Amino acid sequence: MKGLVIFLANSIFWISVHFLSGFISHIIKPEFYSIENFIFKPRRWELNGKIYTRIFLVRLWKDKVPEAGELFKINPFNKKRLVSKDEKYLERFLLETCRAELSHLLPFIFFPLCILFNPPTGIWINLAYVILANLPFIIIQRYNRIRFNRILKRTKNQ
Repeated sequence: MKGLVIFLANSIFWISVHFLSGFISHIIKPEFYSIENFIFKPRRWELNGKIYTRIFLVRLWKDKVPEAGELFKINPFNKKRLVSKDEKYLERFLLETCRAELSHLLPFIFFPLCILFNPPTGIWINLAYVILANLPFIIIQRYNRIRFNRILKRTKNQ
C-alpha cells in the first residue's frame, strides 16, 4: 500500500511539474529566448551539431517523439517540421526551440523536491525518469537550433 501511495505521489508530482514547466516557459517574455542567452547558445563541445548526429543518433528517433508546442494556447507553435525558410518564421522557430528546451530543463530544477517524499530507491527511479523524459527533447531542440540558425544566416546573406 505504501508503494502505491508513493507511486501515485510521484505520478501527480511529475505531471504537475511538466505542466508547470510548460506554463512557465510560455509566460516568459520572448526576449529571454535569444540564441545568445547563456542557456541556449551553442557550445564548442556540440561540434556544430555533430555530437547529436554521431553520438546520440538524433536523426533516427527525433521524428518519433511527441510534439507539444501547441498544447498551451498562449504561444502555440508546431515544431514537428520546418514549413518555411522565411526569415521571420525561422526566427520564431529558433525562439520556440529555446522555449521547448527551457520547459525540459525546468524539471531538473524541480527534481530535488521529490527527494523529500521518496525512499533512496525511489530517488534513483525519479532521477532516471527526469533524465529519460527530458534529455531527448533537449537534444532535439539544441540539434534543430544549430541547423536552423545556419539556414537563417544563409537566408539573411542572400
